[in-house]
Amino acid sequence: MIDRFNRHSTLTSQRGFTLLEIIATLILVGISAAILFPAMGTNLIRSAEPVNRLNDHQLLIEEMDKWTGIYRDDIHNDSLDISVFKTAVETSPYIGSTAYINSFNGGAYNTQGTNTILRVTLINNDQTLVALFAE
Repeated sequence: MIDRFNRHSTLTSQRGFTLLEIIATLILVGISAAILFPAMGTNLIRSAEPVNRLNDHQLLIEEMDKWTGIYRDDIHNDSLDISVFKTAVETSPYIGSTAYINSFNGGAYNTQGTNTILRVTLINNDQTLVALFAE
């Protein structure tokens, strides 16, 4: 009787998946993927956009920091000439525009007149950074 019990336990201890179980599992995984992929696909593709925008903005900040450092050095050395500074800033690869500002009127500004304030706009893709430099 012990002999029969051991033989029986040996036969039942062989476990595995049947072909039917494997096929059913593959079908369920395929159906789940077909349902989830359209919903998740666009999110996965567009997930890098915020990182790209942040990188674009960081490049603008670094570029503006460079020009602010040059501006501060010129002020510290009493060698600031705003028109020379404007010409140098216009060599930036991110330059959008430069303009002299004469006066402010209730939030609006006038770009005609004396060269006292320089407005610099840097643009990288859809990111914009504006700074004012005074003489």
